[in-house]
Amino acid sequence: MHPLSGRRHLNRSLGVLCAAALLAACSSSADTGQSDEKSEPEVSATPAMSGTVGLKLPLDAYDATREEADALQQGQGVLISRCMERFGFRYSLPPRPATPTRGENALVFGVVDANEAARYGYSAPEDAQPSRRTPQNLTPSEELALHGAPDLKPPDMPTSQSEAEKNGGGKERINGKAVPVGGCGREAFLKLYAPEPNAVDAMYVFNLKAQAESGAREDSRTKAVNKHWSGCMARSGRTATDPMNVTTELGIADDALASPAAITAAKADVGCKKEVNLVGIYFAVQSAYQNRLIDRNAETLDLAKKQLADRLKLAASLISAP
Repeated sequence: MHPLSGRRHLNRSLGVLCAAALLAACSSSADTGQSDEKSEPEVSATPAMSGTVGLKLPLDAYDATREEADALQQGQGVLISRCMERFGFRYSLPPRPATPTRGENALVFGVVDANEAARYGYSAPEDAQPSRRTPQNLTPSEELALHGAPDLKPPDMPTSQSEAEKNGGGKERINGKAVPVGGCGREAFLKLYAPEPNAVDAMYVFNLKAQAESGAREDSRTKAVNKHWSGCMARSGRTATDPMNVTTELGIADDALASPAAITAAKADVGCKKEVNLVGIYFAVQSAYQNRLIDRNAETLDLAKKQLADRLKLAASLISAP
């Protein structure tokens, strides 16, 4: 699936979180409550929409904004640096890549802005920005301190910082000090995201969003508007059935997303989305699935929201510390 598909925002969130945890047993599993009912949730109103700038979906109220995610990463970076210093190393987390200033959901339904389509095709403005990531060459000892033993498996990892402190570090030692199980990356992740066993899984809201999106994609109202969009695309001479997988269906390679052919196709795509009110229908249907999950998981979501506030407070104190 192309990066600008409806799953881009979810995949980005997962990638950010796992990268921030330095691949330290970042789990995508969480108890997302009851499975969806076979019946489709009611949609009370379908707005006429053609843009997604500033768009908010119901579950966003329980998730970190882009700015908050940046603060969390900075705080986690401080924790990693402090841990690495215990072993005599200096380390700083690489900066995050450029992301849309239009909001977290700017590309949730693919390319929808006519001006952007005409300029960038199926690529995105931030894709044209030079990468700010500079890989750090780590010594074997630094790798061990950062990631822990290379043969660790997820079941071997502590699930909370209190558990990690109770059990002590791993068998590996650097300068006479035990390396945390999973390394400094895991320790920093646990201190920020799971200090105690009652912490809500860091992927909980992400998983609910994915579950809602999966249900919405199979919804009869989504399939109906997809069919109308496909008919519109056919009138422009293009064969495609899935707006969220359009580049694959049109045979546009990843290295040609801003090519003249891609720009022409993207302009037609955006025009068809507007003609059939795809954004409005997608938004209404996906919101309905998210609201149903919110009703079912209200208690855990409220706890997740509180714990997010606690994390942000901790991150702020870490960033401001001298």
